[in-house]
Amino acid sequence: MGTENIWKNWFSSPLGRKLLAEEKDWFDKNLEDIFGYHAVQICPYSFDSLSNNRIVYKYRFSFGLCEDLIDGQDNVFIVSPEALPLPSDSVDLVVLAHIFETLKEPHSLLREVERVLRSEGKLIISSFNPYGLWAINRYFNDVNLPLTSANWVALARFKDWCKLLDLEIVGGEFLAFYPAINSPKWQKRLAWLQNGVRRWLPTTGAVYCLSIIKRREGMKLLKSDIWVSKAKFGKKTVPSVSTFCTEKK
Repeated sequence: MGTENIWKNWFSSPLGRKLLAEEKDWFDKNLEDIFGYHAVQICPYSFDSLSNNRIVYKYRFSFGLCEDLIDGQDNVFIVSPEALPLPSDSVDLVVLAHIFETLKEPHSLLREVERVLRSEGKLIISSFNPYGLWAINRYFNDVNLPLTSANWVALARFKDWCKLLDLEIVGGEFLAFYPAINSPKWQKRLAWLQNGVRRWLPTTGAVYCLSIIKRREGMKLLKSDIWVSKAKFGKKTVPSVSTFCTEKK
């Protein structure tokens, strides 16, 4: 079964639909006020994260042929993760939805994204948390998860990548504070756990979403004391008016 079909089947399950709805809500809130001319989404399944964004020119990239993704769409392109077909400094917004899990070298894609982003451009990502509630399910046969052997990038590791590429993380949130149970009945029974886990174990969400900005390099002054004013008279005292009058007499 192809990677795209695995994602499609998983998002048709109760657990997949629940996560998809939660992520869609987060994307809608965080993409609404991002402006510009060009926006790109890279995602391994049929998903429109840009529906609530007001950028005019929107494109969807895929790293593999997916009939469900390209059917009836005129803005979907099959590309290579090693070299995105975009000029440098040309895109205002890039959305990466669970794409790192499908790549052997996700860092190379992040370098390409940094290249095509404009200065002060926005990068939005979502990724499975290898230290979250769902991570333990990867070691069982019936895990109810897609791509259990895939590369789940830790948040600390991703932060290091961003520092190397001058990408600044300005916001984020953990999602899915519930077990990876594919049963609506048990999901309702365990719903009371979510608020407690979110409060006391805030970094154990199954998915993390981040908002990132490509920062522009600032100017560097050659002389650090260029704006420092120097005293004209040093510590010399200034004669008072009374002294001046006394001398005249």
